[in-house]
Amino acid sequence: MTSRLAPETRRCVLHVGSPKTGTTYLQSVLWGSRDGLREQGFRLPLRSLEDHFFLTLALRGRLDAAVDPPQALVVLDRLRKDVAMPGSEHLLVSHELLAPVEQERVDAFLDLFTDFEVHVLITARDLARQVPSEWQQHVKTRSNVTYQAFVERVVERQAQHFWSVQDVASVAQRWGSRLPPDRVHIVTVPPAGAPADLLLTRFCSAVGLDPSGLSRDQSATNDSMGYVQTELLRRINLALADRFPNPRQGYNRTVKFWFAERVLAEQPAKQRLVLPPERWDWCRAVSREIVERIEQAGYDVVGDLADLIPAEPHADEPMHTPSNADVADAAIEAIISMLEERNQSTRGAAIPSQRTVARFRESASRVARRWRG
Repeated sequence: MTSRLAPETRRCVLHVGSPKTGTTYLQSVLWGSRDGLREQGFRLPLRSLEDHFFLTLALRGRLDAAVDPPQALVVLDRLRKDVAMPGSEHLLVSHELLAPVEQERVDAFLDLFTDFEVHVLITARDLARQVPSEWQQHVKTRSNVTYQAFVERVVERQAQHFWSVQDVASVAQRWGSRLPPDRVHIVTVPPAGAPADLLLTRFCSAVGLDPSGLSRDQSATNDSMGYVQTELLRRINLALADRFPNPRQGYNRTVKFWFAERVLAEQPAKQRLVLPPERWDWCRAVSREIVERIEQAGYDVVGDLADLIPAEPHADEPMHTPSNADVADAAIEAIISMLEERNQSTRGAAIPSQRTVARFRESASRVARRWRG
């Protein structure tokens, strides 16, 4: 396979986003293929994907000594030592939460790689899929904003985080301001129905990797929830109030990674979350404007910029706000799933006391009455 990048130069490829563009899948392939990467002259600096996440926290000023482990607090120093190690391997850093890093911190970060030819890579997906995906992701990180309100904030440009990661032209400009345009690579996510490995093929083409040398054995995906399940989680976030005050101290582990991504994501999505029909004209207009800015900048495009222009909405896919009964049904199914899992994990263990069962029933009844109005 012919590399798109100069083979004689030691390179550092920074995959900086955007979120919800297959990054979970790509990163699981990369971290599961460290031997294959090494055979092709690449390595992932630091020790784990979690370290790359800590890196994003450091660059965004989000590290917290009360919550984050000691190795997270010195992640930039650790990276600096890693980068300075002698060798001939190229470096590959990948995390979608690098996308919103502000210009001053981007420039300081790039200064770590003065001995490398730096390339920036951005995976991008059409906004008609990104808007609902980002709302769901916000709910999974404790937001209680309704979908309708979130869409309005996006349209009115009030959703600052959304645009800081999903305006691909701006992300490219911020991260590529000190680079020639041919060292900024925009990899488009194929439309729905495309071959499963096409995104990985495009990503590898931009980096200069042979995808056949990478392992898919441990590849993972960030499965989506249906509209009803996401609305259920949003209401739970409201009911949680000030419990789990720091997301990284308990909410992510218990609510996001277990309840949302295991319990709720496994429920059949009776109603898929889509962009409201009345916003499609707006979405196409904004998407064309972003594509024009990418073309004018002269960045290297892997794939097709037409992939970033939303297709026509499906006429047979109406979207209705979930009713209280819909949400209550999803909650009952979730409770059943959790009881089944609990039963499997505690066979032979002590049976809960009558007092515990009574408290559980009282709590469940109170929530059900509230939802049913």
